[in-house]
Amino acid sequence: MLKRPLLLLVLASIVACSPSEGQTSGGSTAGTSSSWLTSDLASQDDPWSEGIVGTGLLLRRLDGVKRVLMIGAHPDDEDTALLAALSRGMGVETAYLSLSRGEGGQNLIGPEMDEGLGLVRTGELLAARALDGGRQYFTRAFDFGYSKTAEEAFRYWPREELLRDVTWVVRSFRPQVIVSVFSGTPRDGHGQHQVSGVIAQDVFDVAGDPSRFPEQIAAGVPPWTPLKLYRLTRRNPEEGTTGIETGAFDPLLGRSYYQIAMESRSQHRSQDMGAAQPMGPRRSTVALWESRVDVDGPDQIFAGVDTALVALAEGLPPGGREAVAELLVEYREAIAEANEALDVMEPWGAAPSLGRALSALRGTLDALGEGEPSELGRSLRERLPWVQEALLRSAGVVVEVRVEDDLLVPGEEVGGVVELWNGGPYLLGDASGLLAVPEGWRVSGELGEARDVPPGSLARWRFQLQLPAAAELSRTYYLGEDREGELYRWPGDRSLWAAPANPDLLHGILSFEVGELGGVEVRKPARFRGVDKATGEFVKPVQVAPALSVSLDPPLMVWPSGAKEPREFTVTILSQSGDELDGTVSLLIPDGWRADPQAYPFSLSVAGGEASFSFRVTRPSGLSDGRYSVTARVRTDDGRDYQHGIYLVDYPHIRRGALFPLARSRVSVFPVSVTGGLRVGYVMGSGDGGPEAIRQMGARVELLGPEALKAGGFRAFDVLVLGIRAYETRPDLVAANDHLLDFVRGGGTLIVQYNKYEYPRGGFAPYEVGMSRPHDRVSDETAPVRLLDPTHAILRSPNSIGPEDFEGWVQERGLYFLGSWGPEFTPLLEMADPGEDPKRGSLMVARVGAGFYVYTGLAFFRQFP
Repeated sequence: MLKRPLLLLVLASIVACSPSEGQTSGGSTAGTSSSWLTSDLASQDDPWSEGIVGTGLLLRRLDGVKRVLMIGAHPDDEDTALLAALSRGMGVETAYLSLSRGEGGQNLIGPEMDEGLGLVRTGELLAARALDGGRQYFTRAFDFGYSKTAEEAFRYWPREELLRDVTWVVRSFRPQVIVSVFSGTPRDGHGQHQVSGVIAQDVFDVAGDPSRFPEQIAAGVPPWTPLKLYRLTRRNPEEGTTGIETGAFDPLLGRSYYQIAMESRSQHRSQDMGAAQPMGPRRSTVALWESRVDVDGPDQIFAGVDTALVALAEGLPPGGREAVAELLVEYREAIAEANEALDVMEPWGAAPSLGRALSALRGTLDALGEGEPSELGRSLRERLPWVQEALLRSAGVVVEVRVEDDLLVPGEEVGGVVELWNGGPYLLGDASGLLAVPEGWRVSGELGEARDVPPGSLARWRFQLQLPAAAELSRTYYLGEDREGELYRWPGDRSLWAAPANPDLLHGILSFEVGELGGVEVRKPARFRGVDKATGEFVKPVQVAPALSVSLDPPLMVWPSGAKEPREFTVTILSQSGDELDGTVSLLIPDGWRADPQAYPFSLSVAGGEASFSFRVTRPSGLSDGRYSVTARVRTDDGRDYQHGIYLVDYPHIRRGALFPLARSRVSVFPVSVTGGLRVGYVMGSGDGGPEAIRQMGARVELLGPEALKAGGFRAFDVLVLGIRAYETRPDLVAANDHLLDFVRGGGTLIVQYNKYEYPRGGFAPYEVGMSRPHDRVSDETAPVRLLDPTHAILRSPNSIGPEDFEGWVQERGLYFLGSWGPEFTPLLEMADPGEDPKRGSLMVARVGAGFYVYTGLAFFRQFP
């Protein structure tokens, strides 16, 4: 059934019975926001990737094979301190597997929801891993929102499919140790938390079984049997059987791992996770759940696990085992010598030892044979680029690949450069390279020219890239198809499965000799580097964008049944092309509808050129209530059609991602009445679609900024509406709260959408209110809703609100309901999740002076879109 926007029904009804009908109106209608969201500071480079620190961190990882996989449900579930201590301190290969990308959560920093929020939180996890040194994996699970039981979560995430994905990750990453963040029991709270604990136990039993998911084995990912399974005990450290000191000072980094972890934690900005970085002792504890090894003495994470490289040679045939073992001993001795020789002021003293280690490693791989499928062969092949990188860092060698633009256009040409900086004492001989590009791209330039690069010098190879006209846009790999229920569809390319994001589009590959120490091959991703006059250099990934980006405003249209006048739709086109583009802009509309005019001609001559075109659309009389769509169509004179925009999800702390939404407006026609001339002031919080939805109902809406709040008064408005989490995100609102209450006392109506614990703690309501801990919420979007007083004016006039208005809701009924309130408040609704006591704090109204004050935890922000 078609949903009616209940907030407007309630708002219209409140105003209808409010004594403030005679207030004057004034002000202006706020404009719509741009579909572009950009910043100029995003970079995902490891902050400790160069010089003495980078060399030292790599040396910690080169001897032995130690891998730990942590499994949780969401971004921010991980124990970042444990990851940092293992990876940065002990040289362990660590990874965090988040079942979902957190799409069902809230967004403190911007308007992105659902898939857009998933891009934000994916970027935040990658930013966190860049600090703590781990890898990042995901399953296909889409975060459908809060759930209270594992049973509910498994209805959306089929257990066998989820286990299939987690098994793929375990078999690919091959950890000896798995750490589950959660226990798999109701004590975990969130049903998705419980699911992650259950699946961690399942995969410990399943990953090594060749009869389970044999298609993975056929695809070249053999079974893998983890040896130990732990669970975190951070809330109950006394339950731990072992732990790691995370507050220890690391002389290489000049900080503790806990401090690194808190900086990593602070990357989760969309979840208001900013944290201090205190000094001093800290400890992460875990409890041993299951083990396949015997441990003598106290438990430690790798106790009983043979992590030596030589141990992996034991499964080789006797004839080759001895030779391989000798080479591995030589490799280990060279790594130990490099550690001893690494000097703060002359790190290149470690380079000769690393050259010997590289030679021994290559000799071992030659002895094993190319592509040898044993665990030893896989582990050594993974180490080869690490040893080369350690050699380059210690030798003072830096490679950089730059492209002249960050957004490339199909069919066009762009230049770039590969630079090799020899900052150390070794001659870099016979250096040359190539550019790895997608199929169909053409590369020309100087990269094939071999050069010697003396100490202290910089070599530069310029290149040109020609993109094919059919070059694929940089669509995020897991968004290429519609979801299957609450699971994404993975592509045919298995190398992308479980990856956090698309791999870098372009790579420069340089080969050269480092003095007499041996040859190396360096592979570096291409980046765009620009300069902001205020903040300095910034770095962007290279992506492919359409020549024309098309957007249609509004993307959602509420068209009341009784509104007969035409509605305006605006098509905006933005050129990314350096060529002149000419053509026509029109709308695709339902049969019987009329657009005036039918089409516009356009001409854009420069990259960055933009134009907007407005159409007045009339619908036929007698049109049935329901959903309809209006779509923009842009056709260039050379016959190319464009119907998609590009939305850049780009914040200073994350790597930029892109969405390519269809330029379509979804139109909902349904009966609703709004008081004539209604004036609404809207105070935006962390971001929601309320202002536009209210405007389309027929009210006049103005967004209120800091100056308007500071001035107070609000006599121009009938109603003020506060966006979600406004008291958390708007300090100007906190300062103006007395003005808001004066507005209500004078006869106005104030609607406060959901806020967190800051709201009752701050005393912002006119009467006593409280929230339970954990807060009252109803996560089942189909939970029955009972009207406590169906005759109440708010529920009767001018729109009669009944159970049908709660059909078709998404994700949840609401959150952060009031748990207690003074007698002045009247609850209007009652609802509950299955098996729970009824909750009445979702929609509360109180008379304050001559006006009305409303608090609602109903999840309107999820229903608007």
